[in-house]
Amino acid sequence: MNRPRVTEPQSLLFTGWRGAVLVLVVLVSLTLSGISLFTQAEFTGVFPDRAGRMGLYGGAPGHAPGWWEIPVVEPGGAAEAIGLVPGDEVRLPDPLYANSSRLPGTRMEITVRHRGHERRAMLVYRRFDPMQDPALTAGFYGAFVGAVFAFMLGLTVLVRGWGQYPAVVLGMGLTAGASGGAIPAWAIDQPWTTVFVALHGINFAAVNGALLSVVPLLYARHVRNPGPFAVRVTASIVLGFCALSTWSEWLNIWANPAFFTILPAFLAVALVAIVMAVWWAWRGYCDAPPAGRNRFATLLVAFAILALSVACSALIPLNALTGKSVSILRTVAELLGSTVFPLLLVYAVLRHRVIDIGFAFNRTLVYGTFSAILLGSFGLIEWGVEHLLPEEWVKASAWIDAGAAVVVYLAFHRVHDWVEHRVEHLFFRQWQANEDALRQFVAVAPHFEDAGALARAFAEELARFGGGARVAFYRRNEGALNRVAGNWEASPRHFREDDRAFATLRATRRPLDLTDAQTSLPGALALPMIDHGALAGLVLMDLKGNGALYRPDEIALLGWVAHETGLAMAALHVGLVETELRLAKAQLARLGSIIGDRLDRANA
Repeated sequence: MNRPRVTEPQSLLFTGWRGAVLVLVVLVSLTLSGISLFTQAEFTGVFPDRAGRMGLYGGAPGHAPGWWEIPVVEPGGAAEAIGLVPGDEVRLPDPLYANSSRLPGTRMEITVRHRGHERRAMLVYRRFDPMQDPALTAGFYGAFVGAVFAFMLGLTVLVRGWGQYPAVVLGMGLTAGASGGAIPAWAIDQPWTTVFVALHGINFAAVNGALLSVVPLLYARHVRNPGPFAVRVTASIVLGFCALSTWSEWLNIWANPAFFTILPAFLAVALVAIVMAVWWAWRGYCDAPPAGRNRFATLLVAFAILALSVACSALIPLNALTGKSVSILRTVAELLGSTVFPLLLVYAVLRHRVIDIGFAFNRTLVYGTFSAILLGSFGLIEWGVEHLLPEEWVKASAWIDAGAAVVVYLAFHRVHDWVEHRVEHLFFRQWQANEDALRQFVAVAPHFEDAGALARAFAEELARFGGGARVAFYRRNEGALNRVAGNWEASPRHFREDDRAFATLRATRRPLDLTDAQTSLPGALALPMIDHGALAGLVLMDLKGNGALYRPDEIALLGWVAHETGLAMAALHVGLVETELRLAKAQLARLGSIIGDRLDRANA
């Protein structure tokens, strides 16, 4: 099906002076995000010696500019030591100190307003003690872990997806959104503080808002041109979200009560923007070909999770909430918004080129279970040595530990294979059935009697394994690789000239990922058939039927299958040659006999 698409001026955006400007913007964004992330680490208590805290949490702009209203006071913290209670308002020397961390012991004079009465108090920053309020600490740690995850994921997308506009927008949005609202203390009370805060707000809010443009970009790229009217409406919503997001972030950082005036408008526009993204994802799911629907289905789930995260975050500033409720909501919001949402978004945008959720889950389960068994076995041996063996044997426990380590090492592969088989049978039975069917074909391949039938069956089996993937099977004949089977009619019928990929296949004798190789060969994967150092056959496979790349374990299996099938075809060819030679010898003998008889008659 021919689908008109929007062509992006990639060469104009990523090359020349425009490319240099884009690199500069990305570097500035990454620097600001990294600074804010480090400050957030200090504030969370990752560096205990630098984690000085005021003992206030969840502050929102008060009733006058520069005042913070405090819904939560940490038990045993610096704020509680000077008599602050939830509901009080405080005025700091600079509102930015509310979003920064300072060294323990730092003294700061603040103004406290309690039920309309003001007083001065000397607040002394205290070292962060995570055991004072475990629920509150869980919220801080959840926010920081989610931020680190989103930042690293954004870096990965920027590096692997550079050159693709949706990937750059996605990567910058992930890294900028991970920075949070933390301001470093060294950036306060400086001549350039206002500029720094402005850039920080734009980086945190406006760039993060650009994530909402990823879905319509994917629709335009993989489905069809949405039309000028739809583009204008979408761009207006995204720009409105970016502007209101930046404005509200600026007001909140400076403790301006106008924050509450703009907050309803910001939440309304944010809801409209999220609904817009969901709508584009739904249109993509309905209009895309079957192979691309999974991508837009994942986007639907991702933005539904983002909506839930925004809803949880919107409830946090409410003063009626207790500290435990705030910490739970913050943890849930950060887990959904900073971990689950970006993971699903990256998965939908870049598919398996960067991450494979199923394969990552498989490896996590396998190695997690495997490690738990090994550690549990070693711990059980240690317990048995201490409680069951005589005391004089325990004194020689170093030798027993060494023996246990040797036993564990010897059992390493057996235990790993057993765990991998059980985990895949329990959670990934479809993968296992698909691979078993391919292995069964390898067992049947040597029993074919016709090379053409084997070639057709092999190509059909590979297409089935790839979920309807396009396959082209080539065999060498008189110095050229000719297509002899497969469902990929658009692939070249012959390869007469040597390609760099052919030399790579002969040198490595392993499958070649064509998406990362410098070659003109079409498709996603090349499977070689090597016979005495020569490339006797070649299989080109396109992406899977659902548009995904092949997992590492699938590539290894396909390489083995191509090798075994190549041996079967070589044996079939040798058998055919032997049969033809035997028939030729028999025919030559018969002709010799006939000629001999005629010569005898002529002589007679």
